[in-house]
This record gives sequence, structure tokens and C-alpha cells, in this order.
Amino acid sequence: MLIKDLNNMPFRKAREVIVDVCKKRIKLSTKDIGLILKLEDKEIINLFLYDYQLFDQKDFIFLEEFINKNLDNENKDFVSDLIYVALDFGLDLNFTKILSFLKTEKEDTDLVVLASLEYIHKNVKIIYIKELIENLEFIRNQKNYYQNEQLLASLILYRITYKTHYLTFIKELILSDNSNLKYLENTLKSEMYNEKYFNLIEIHQMFGET
Repeated sequence: MLIKDLNNMPFRKAREVIVDVCKKRIKLSTKDIGLILKLEDKEIINLFLYDYQLFDQKDFIFLEEFINKNLDNENKDFVSDLIYVALDFGLDLNFTKILSFLKTEKEDTDLVVLASLEYIHKNVKIIYIKELIENLEFIRNQKNYYQNEQLLASLILYRITYKTHYLTFIKELILSDNSNLKYLENTLKSEMYNEKYFNLIEIHQMFGET
């Protein structure tokens, strides 16, 4: 099996090769990983990134550089997948670029908006506080965003400022659509909201024991 031949294979065959590599836990060189990441078929790249379990520190450095270089890719679904990969592996992304994805009026960019919010949620960088607050407030106040995006933006704003009106807005979202409560509950299950590290008193007062 030659990784360099993947680009010339039909999709099904290329997929079989990647599945086989991951299933048999074959350790690839950083060079081979680079060849896979250069494939034209983004679905094959995504399959590899999510299923391959043998990345080492050298690979992560390479992967971090690859993801940052591809944040400008025109395929925004691919970009959103890359951001989630970075989240899974704790990679450091260009924060100003992630922030730039938040302000949009295009309906087809919702996946990258949510992925960017998820990244910011777990990687708040206070050095960008002015732009961060402005962009999160923009999402909260614009009706063209999905409610789960507005909810997560409001929760991040609350974590930064501890201003309770952000929780009040979340409550309004939940009253308008009860599925938002489930989204909030799932979000609060994260270790970052463990009461050992985070004061949940106001959240419990507003929403009860979630």
C-alpha cells in the first residue's frame, strides 16, 4: 500500500486504504500524513483525521500548522471539521482568524460559526477581549444566527463578564424553544463546568440543577 497513490484511486478504494490503516493501527510517517492531508477529496482527509489514533507530538505540530494554513479554505464545511479536530487534540489555532468567522450574514457558514464558538468556548483568550465581546454580542443580537449559536455566545459572555443578563437571554431562548435547554445541559456537562472550578450558583438559580 502506497500512500502516494491515494489521489489516483477511486473514492471507495482510497477510503478502504484509510480505514485499513486506522483499523490495523499502522503508524505513518509525518511525510505520509502530509500526503494524506494534501488529497483533493476532503472527505477522505476528514475520515483519516477522525479515525487515526497514532499521532505523536511531531505529527501534532505538523497538523497544527496544516490546520492554520487551511482556515482560509473555500470549503467552509471542511474548515469547520478542521476546527473540531484542533479542539479534539488541543491544538493552538490563529485566534484572530477564528474570531473573524463569527461575524457573518451568510446562511451557509453556520457550521464554521458553531465550530468557532466551540473553539472559543474552550480557549478564551482575554488578550482579544474587545473584539471577542463585540463579536459575541453581534451573534447574540442578530436574528440570522441559530439559537444554539446565540446560546453558546451568551454563555461565553457570561463566563467572561459574570453579567446575569446573559443568563436571562439564555432563559428567553429556552422559553422560545425547549430544545435549547438540552443543548445547555449538554454544554454544562463539560469538565470546565465542574463545580470544583466554576461557580454555578447563578446558573442553578436561573435554570435549576441542570
